[in-house]
Order: sequence, then C-alpha cells, then structure tokens
Amino acid sequence: MLRTSIVSSGLSREANIRYPSSWSERNDGRVNMSTIVSGFATLHGALRAAERSWLRHLDAALCARQLSADQWSMLSKLSDQVGVTMSELAARSQLPPSSATRHADALAERGLIFRIAAEDDRRRILIGLTRRGAELVDSVRAEEARVEEELRKRIGARNHAELMRLLELVAEVPVAD
Repeated sequence: MLRTSIVSSGLSREANIRYPSSWSERNDGRVNMSTIVSGFATLHGALRAAERSWLRHLDAALCARQLSADQWSMLSKLSDQVGVTMSELAARSQLPPSSATRHADALAERGLIFRIAAEDDRRRILIGLTRRGAELVDSVRAEEARVEEELRKRIGARNHAELMRLLELVAEVPVAD
C-alpha cells in the first residue's frame, strides 16, 4: 500500500501536492524523490518500464534495420495482401495521424510499404507491405519471437499466459471522459 503525505510545493501558499510518504521532505520544504529507487509506485510506471525493457530487447533488431519503435509498430500491423487506410493504421499503431503519415512517408521512401487507391473509392489510399517490407517484418518477428520465448522460459508458461491475459484486460479499460 502506498502511503501519501502532503508537503509544500513551493508554488504558492495554497498549492500543496500529495507525494508518497516514502519520499522525504528536505529542510527547505522541497521533496527528495531519490528514496524511490526500486519498485513502481503506479501502474503507469510499471507499464512504461516494462515497455522500455521490452523495446531494449528488440532495439538491436530495429536499429540494424534502421527502424524506430513507431515504424515497427506500423509495419507489424500491415499485410502484403490487404491494404488499410492511414487512419486505420494510425489507430492500430496507437499513433497520432500526423506521426503515422510522417512515418509512412519514410517507410514508402525505403520501399517497405505501398500506397494504392482503393477500387471502391479512388480518393481513399490504402497502405500495405511490399515484398521487401514483408521480408523485413518476418525477420524482426523472428527476433521478437526469440525474445518472447526467453521471457516465457524465465517466468514460466503459466505466468506468461496470465501476463498476456492481464495486459489484454488493461488495454481494454475504457478511458473516462
């Protein structure tokens, strides 16, 4: 259980901020946050740390192919058989549309994705993987599978399955308005 205490923020007389009690208040009223070194105070912190750790495992594979994590997210959501719209790809990749467009431009320049007009509406542009893009995705997925298998061995198959189940539940939590 995380205990909290209220300390002066130094912003104004009325502005007080609630900090975990494991953080210590210095004599000058400022908070020393260096006392939290291990563990995670929030789910957000734990998820961010897990994501960073996971991406570090794949970093060599992505760097060797000159891909960013966002570009990999986009490529891994595409197919060489069926095209998707930019808005669909941005949503699947959890990227802002402007970022997805910028990444798509770079991937198209490298010959990893194609853009074609949809048959039913020539104004709609569909995006998919080129043969070269599909080969690149297959090679990164092989590395991703190797790293995931290492994790599965380290934590056990039952814990791995439970982790996947719980992460799916977290991903499905609706955002409050």
